[in-house]
Amino acid sequence: MENTQNTPKKSGGKISYTLQAIGLLPLLALGIAMLFFTSQWFTKTMYQEVERELYDATKSATTLLNAAYPGDYHLEGDVAYLLYKGETDITRDYSLLDQFKEDTGLDITLFYQDTRILTTLYNAQDERIVGSGAPDIVIRDVLNTGENHFYTHTLINGKAYFSYYIPLRNQDGSVVGMLFVGRPSETVSLSIQNYVYPLTWLIIGFVALVSVCIYFYTRRFVAVLLHIHSFLSEVASGNLNATLDHSVTKRSDELGDIGRCALSMQRSLRTMIEQDALTELYNRRSGDKKLRQIFEEARSSRHSFALAIGDIDFFKKVNDTYGHECGDTVLKNVSALLKQHMWRRGFAARWGGEEFLLVFENVDLTEARKQLELLMDKIHELDTLYEGQHVKVNMTFGLICDPDKDIPALLKEADEKLYIGKTNGRNQVVS
Repeated sequence: MENTQNTPKKSGGKISYTLQAIGLLPLLALGIAMLFFTSQWFTKTMYQEVERELYDATKSATTLLNAAYPGDYHLEGDVAYLLYKGETDITRDYSLLDQFKEDTGLDITLFYQDTRILTTLYNAQDERIVGSGAPDIVIRDVLNTGENHFYTHTLINGKAYFSYYIPLRNQDGSVVGMLFVGRPSETVSLSIQNYVYPLTWLIIGFVALVSVCIYFYTRRFVAVLLHIHSFLSEVASGNLNATLDHSVTKRSDELGDIGRCALSMQRSLRTMIEQDALTELYNRRSGDKKLRQIFEEARSSRHSFALAIGDIDFFKKVNDTYGHECGDTVLKNVSALLKQHMWRRGFAARWGGEEFLLVFENVDLTEARKQLELLMDKIHELDTLYEGQHVKVNMTFGLICDPDKDIPALLKEADEKLYIGKTNGRNQVVS
């Protein structure tokens, strides 16, 4: 391959936008996250404050009712029932509840069982909504269980409330009704909005300011990144002799480090591109490339070639018995033998794991089989000494020589023949 000097594009293009996005998108996400979590925190805090406020108010209202009207709640009357507390008829006595609302700004309702008897709530006709029933969920949660309960959304007469309900008990502990204290949801929502809106504009302003700084700051790096991008593109396309602009490698910052790492990667790729690190044979990528070259040459020159896929028999047992380090040593020794045997006959490549590809050039099937049988004899004689243990292995091969088939078909048939050999005793050549 020829050496090429990379010339970056004049415009930042996608790489410029990408770099800016790397800075801006996390910042935007951070701003949104800050707004979301802060709003959630404030909303939760507001809900807790409202809950405490309503809880305290219900306790105060209960105390006021007991102080103003000592005694138990009970109904009297034959036709029209009246609600008494102790000796006092409180059926239409709204004075205490109205005073409570005036002092606290909170609405209050007294239920006997599940029916509103006293309330500060009015309907559209400016009438108190007495005589109506409590929501089913409140009856279930409070009246039936005798437990307090806070609700963030209670719909009363078409209006949403934050509400707190507590059961009303007589002196014997029996639950005879409920007490509701509530604040309109719109007032709580307004408080939240008054906090969130300024916070939103503050975060937007912060993000905008930092975005402008990032935009101008990143432009200084675009040219360098373009050089690196162009260099890596050349390497990715297969040009392992491409050169990186000196303006990148002379930098002492992280971009310079990236450039030097890219050059180091290029050098490593030159070593790795054709060679398997463990066996020093061709790896699968380069083996496939070399096979295609031989295939094309054979097609054009009308010469034949043979292809074999071989596998070390019971290699897993070697790993399980002696360990993977021993297995690696066996792979190295077998690979060295394959490489030596294939010298000037073709080539050997590690196809994967303990599987190898052998390609014989300018031979027919008979000659290729003969060469493989000689190779098997050498493998059988191979003795790997590992930590005082003698380890011997055999191999099975699937061999094919058919100039009319394409490479995928040849590989498939060789693999199928290897499988036949593996299932019929191993240590053989199947052609």
